[in-house]
Amino acid sequence: MLGFLSLSLSRQANVDHIDRIDTPSHWHAISVRHGYNTTARTESAKFVIDQHQGDRIYFFNSKKWETHYEFVLRHINPLTVHDHFLIHEYDHDDRRYLLGSILHYLDGDHWTLELTCGDSMKGPQIARLHQLIAARVALTSDLRFRPSSPSQIEIAEAFDGKVPVLSRDAINASIEYQPVVVGEAYGYLRIVRGRLDVSSVRPYDVVVIDHVPDEIPPVAALVTSELQAPLAHVAVLSRNRNTPDMALRGAADRALFTGLEGELVKLTVAGQDYAVERATLPDAEAAWARMRPEATFVPERELDTSELFNIDALPKDAVRCVGAKSAQLGDLSRVEGIETPGGFALPFSTYVQHLRSAGIDGEIDAMLADPEFATSATVRAGRLKQLRERISSHPVDPSLLAAIDGKLRALGSTGRFILRSSTNAEDLAGFNGAGLYESIAVPPSPTQAQIADALRFVWASVWLQRAYEEREWYRIDHRAVAMGVLVQPFVEQAVATGVAITGNPFKPGSGRSAFINVQVAGTTVTGAVGNELPEQYLILAPLDQYVIDQLSRSSLTQGRSILTERQVMALTEQLMRIHDVLLPEHAGSANAMDVEFVLVEDGRFVIVQARPYTIVYSLDRARTKLEESAGERLMRRVRKLTYLISPRRIAERLRA
Repeated sequence: MLGFLSLSLSRQANVDHIDRIDTPSHWHAISVRHGYNTTARTESAKFVIDQHQGDRIYFFNSKKWETHYEFVLRHINPLTVHDHFLIHEYDHDDRRYLLGSILHYLDGDHWTLELTCGDSMKGPQIARLHQLIAARVALTSDLRFRPSSPSQIEIAEAFDGKVPVLSRDAINASIEYQPVVVGEAYGYLRIVRGRLDVSSVRPYDVVVIDHVPDEIPPVAALVTSELQAPLAHVAVLSRNRNTPDMALRGAADRALFTGLEGELVKLTVAGQDYAVERATLPDAEAAWARMRPEATFVPERELDTSELFNIDALPKDAVRCVGAKSAQLGDLSRVEGIETPGGFALPFSTYVQHLRSAGIDGEIDAMLADPEFATSATVRAGRLKQLRERISSHPVDPSLLAAIDGKLRALGSTGRFILRSSTNAEDLAGFNGAGLYESIAVPPSPTQAQIADALRFVWASVWLQRAYEEREWYRIDHRAVAMGVLVQPFVEQAVATGVAITGNPFKPGSGRSAFINVQVAGTTVTGAVGNELPEQYLILAPLDQYVIDQLSRSSLTQGRSILTERQVMALTEQLMRIHDVLLPEHAGSANAMDVEFVLVEDGRFVIVQARPYTIVYSLDRARTKLEESAGERLMRRVRKLTYLISPRRIAERLRA
């Protein structure tokens, strides 16, 4: 029988809580669509079961109270202390409350019962909880338990059909809409099928494409018809540009987009949903003016240095002569407990000298001054190709090749080596440049001819069209761009590669956190195609203790996890050390680090790159806080202080 609040629900729009969910009106009265949910198009409502009141169930209005604690404080026990509540009610067997959420995934029409990823509830209690909740939710006859953490997944696998379970992989398989970078954009809607010609799209195009491209020049917005790896190069580039980026299965063939092809539109990409509509030119022009930097940026380069620096011996200000990638790896090598591939760095002067000896520097000046080059993407494509060919055909200084050969021998590696780009126009706070330039591997004991070919390949990538267009949009002075080269032993025996950012990209105010994407070796986590999903983890740290929310398993492993829980924790510890040591150098210009890593066969993580990253929260991902009176703030502080000095808390700390 419905309780009083449920009976009067149709007359009470501002309901606090109900004891049953029988109709859509009940659900809509208490549920909320948070933009910071890790899955879009998701409605949710939290509940509290008070075991001290005979399992009384409160489905509370999640529009009004964001957390279980806030509701319990207001409606059940006004003396509840925050820290004690978090420690006891999610992690102790003798807890007073059973806490969880009901979620409705609109893509797929899934209804799930879920716990927080840090909840250590045992299997029998989860089964009892599901029975209690399912009996009070008549809105669906298919309420399933959805495990979030690795330990909950292990418990769910042991249910053996006794409790209906829905995996995160099943939810991911039904996802239609994926917001990658939220925001608003204006542009001419352009549908692209097949290979993307980077010279054919403009910064004022909203590009709707039938696949996930390997690269994307500056555009107003990107819509892919396949799901994206959240930390792929195109996603990182979009984040760096503040370019809205979304995936929508089959977007290129949907009438909503085909019906607006060629028209000026406004695209809104939000955490819960998207919208596209016709736009006016004045609104579009105002938005375009805000997109592009006003002033020219001249990258710093110091050309007096010709020394080949060992990575672990790079001076602190080496970024001026070897580039950010090499310099940041040098910084990484000094972080305790972090393993890098090592190697050495070629300074900018070697690249500039190569151009000068070939007379190419003068050709570059003439090319950049040519009005036809500036106005025609087709002309640019041809001229840039010719320039790369000139760089790649000119002989490399024999003394440089001899010095590189000596350094390679000194490293003592018997495997391959990789030459990686390290310009003064990438891996910077505010200009990530992910995927703009090229890297290349050379075989073990390479000949000087092989070294020369690889070196020229990397140098020439300064003038790839994607790199030129990106710099041009950001008003970077091309004449000042210089290429350093990072030479490293190739990380052999890799079982997985991954990318992580040291923050929560979904929800602000999350404290210490990390978002990890990992994929099996032989594929790439930064360039997944065809709806491939990496294994994804969101790491949170309530009360300074890490908890794991496993957002997906790899779509390439037939349900097998790539990382163990222990490995996820070990990697997180390394990520946090990198964050603490390196991020302060970018204070004010970045709020996280973007880290690339390799997992090798013996279980070690080798960190191959770390660069500054800026997480931006906008639209419906901005967090709203409950208004709190001065009296409530005072009482909260008194409760916390009373708890911290209580014998119970002292005993808990001693046990920990």
